[in-house]
Amino acid sequence: MTDLRLVAPAVAAWVTAFACTQARDLPTMAPIGLGVLTAGLVVGVLLAVGRGTTRRPRLIEAIATAAVSMAVAFAVCLSVSVSSSDRRPVALEAAVASGRTIDVRVELAATPRPLDSPSNLVVVDVDVTAVRNDGGSIDGLRAPAVLFMTQPDRAVGDAQVLTLSARVDDGRAGDRESFVLRAIGEPAVESAGHDLDPASVLRSGFAELARDLPGDGGALLPGLAVGDTSLVDDALDDRMTSASLSHLTAVSGANCALVVGAVFALLGLIGAPRWLRVAAALLALSGFVALVTPEPSVVRAAVMAAIVLVSIAAGRPSAGVPVLGLAVVLVLMTDPWLCRSFGFALSAAATAGLLLLSGPLARALERVLPAPLALALALPIAAQLACQPIIVLLDPAVPLLGVPANMLAAPAAPVATVLGMLSCLLVPIAPSLAAGLAMLAWLPAQWIAGVATAAATAPVGTVPWPSGLAGAAVWLAVLTTVAVGVGARAVRVRRAAVVLLVSAAVVSGVGLSGARSGEVWSRPGDWAIAMCDVGQGDAVLVRSGGSTALVDTGPDPEMLDDCLRDLGIAHVDLLVLSHFDLDHVGGVAAVTGRTTEVLHQPVVEAADAALLRRLEAGGASLVETTAGDQGVLGDVPWRALWPPPDRPRYTGNDGSVVIEFRGALDAIFLGDLGKDSELALLADGHVGTGYAVVKFAHHGSADQYPALYEHIGARLALVSCGRENDYGHPTVTALDLLRKEGTAVARSDRDGTTLVAVRGNALATWSSGPLEPG
Repeated sequence: MTDLRLVAPAVAAWVTAFACTQARDLPTMAPIGLGVLTAGLVVGVLLAVGRGTTRRPRLIEAIATAAVSMAVAFAVCLSVSVSSSDRRPVALEAAVASGRTIDVRVELAATPRPLDSPSNLVVVDVDVTAVRNDGGSIDGLRAPAVLFMTQPDRAVGDAQVLTLSARVDDGRAGDRESFVLRAIGEPAVESAGHDLDPASVLRSGFAELARDLPGDGGALLPGLAVGDTSLVDDALDDRMTSASLSHLTAVSGANCALVVGAVFALLGLIGAPRWLRVAAALLALSGFVALVTPEPSVVRAAVMAAIVLVSIAAGRPSAGVPVLGLAVVLVLMTDPWLCRSFGFALSAAATAGLLLLSGPLARALERVLPAPLALALALPIAAQLACQPIIVLLDPAVPLLGVPANMLAAPAAPVATVLGMLSCLLVPIAPSLAAGLAMLAWLPAQWIAGVATAAATAPVGTVPWPSGLAGAAVWLAVLTTVAVGVGARAVRVRRAAVVLLVSAAVVSGVGLSGARSGEVWSRPGDWAIAMCDVGQGDAVLVRSGGSTALVDTGPDPEMLDDCLRDLGIAHVDLLVLSHFDLDHVGGVAAVTGRTTEVLHQPVVEAADAALLRRLEAGGASLVETTAGDQGVLGDVPWRALWPPPDRPRYTGNDGSVVIEFRGALDAIFLGDLGKDSELALLADGHVGTGYAVVKFAHHGSADQYPALYEHIGARLALVSCGRENDYGHPTVTALDLLRKEGTAVARSDRDGTTLVAVRGNALATWSSGPLEPG
């Protein structure tokens, strides 16, 4: 019978890790966690000692499991609490509070990734190791952060050290990165630490070797062998994902088993004793993890492999499910932030599916298929069944060809991996032999790429699926039905179904909690317009062809920054400040230093000129905008329709910059115009008809000119206003006007952040719902 006792502690560790990492600080939990941890361990030990020679009653076993789960939960909480002071040093918190630019020294934790923007910006995970400010230098830090910067002239990679000036903001609650750094000016490469890192040298040398190999196989090979995905472009990555082969884009946990198994088998052939085989396998496993970098799936697999090796050394048998449960507990105790990693969640789910479902599925399929074919089918089916509840949170579709694609690719993956790793290790000492092995490894890698291309371009590759938590719940029902149906007579299958159901429900619950904190996984990836929920103010994003425009910034930099980070927007190519009221420009600090061009109405007040100078100092070009100015955002032309250049009396609300986007996206933004200026705008004859989206003027005030909206004829109106605002926005008059025109309404006070996707002639909308009770 399958031993499921460690499932409860693993689930407790996951839930606790998610809850604790969501908090900014847990200093008071350290002594409490230590006390409860001690109590739980004592209870567990006493129950274990009192076991006797007879089987423990179910009640005692349940109490012991609960005690261990409680101890594990508070151990995870303690881990988060102890690390909080290191993750959030006082010097950086002070920089966040003051808003001042400081000098920092950072060590890159990964290779910089280019942003989907023509601005030459990159983003990279870093550790802040020193802060230099007016009070001197503070060294010895290790604060994780994410850095946005201009691509340095000199290529940089992981483990290099940079010095730079940066503005510091808080990271999003729950993220591994405690802070967000935005570099001011060019960073300086202080040292080239990665040149001294043997693993980095091997990886970069192998990547250069693979670069000369033809086709997609050469791009895939470094990822398959050593986890370097720098050669995989977006098109190949999309094909691999569509074919359910994304786990082969980079090193997966299965590679750990290959390394350990190969070392064990080779030493077994020469008759090496058990202790030597275990020691050599552990050493090889450590070297492999260092070579490929500790990705979440690799960490999970490496810990599982280490547990198995230790149990072999001790002469004690180990079972798959308890090993997985113990590995999850140990990993989350050590690094609680992995609970938020989709890679770690998918790796654990796939392993659970293989351990619990592949056997029963194979036996069920053997009734109609030969045993080898039944097993070959059962493995990818089990993995996909277990992973799909998580995958639909990311992409609401089910790949029809995922199982056959994995069956075809599976035999090639270990060949490409083993030959590729050997080639990588030989690059510095035998380049010719390394090149020959790389060419041999290229053949199976090219086969995998070909399978992915065929599956991704098939006429019917996927079927739509309900999005978000509803989609996950529907898939859970499918999973439970399959798990029970393939072996209803086997108790372990029914128990396995319960375990999978509970575990996936936990993941869905985590998704719900993340959605409530602003991290929503089910939103459409193809959105073109996003109305940020910034309270009583305007902040609307427009996206086209890899470029982003922001129309106004709302009243609060923090609220705007939260929306930008949540939507993955690191750079604004075009910032439109319709006018200079606080509810439209108060959040401008959030985009200072990461904006290319600013359109603004003619300046009247000195304070407005000072605001623009700060944007200019951050690298933005300023354009005083009047009707007739035009340009292009990505693939969509834009044109300013207001204010008129020859009528300076239009200032403030009535002089709001009105901008339209025409083409694949038809939208018009009316700023805070009132009835009189709306009448004048319509009379000027610049406003077109048949817009898909209108940003309703002045947050839904009653001061509107109905004929303008009748002329615009928009299908959707965006009304940006704060919950329970003092102005009564949106007014009944404004809503009645839109209702009369047959225009659908999205309101930030009621709907929260709203995304709009343009799909042919149709609009698809998604709303987060208000993040606070309203």
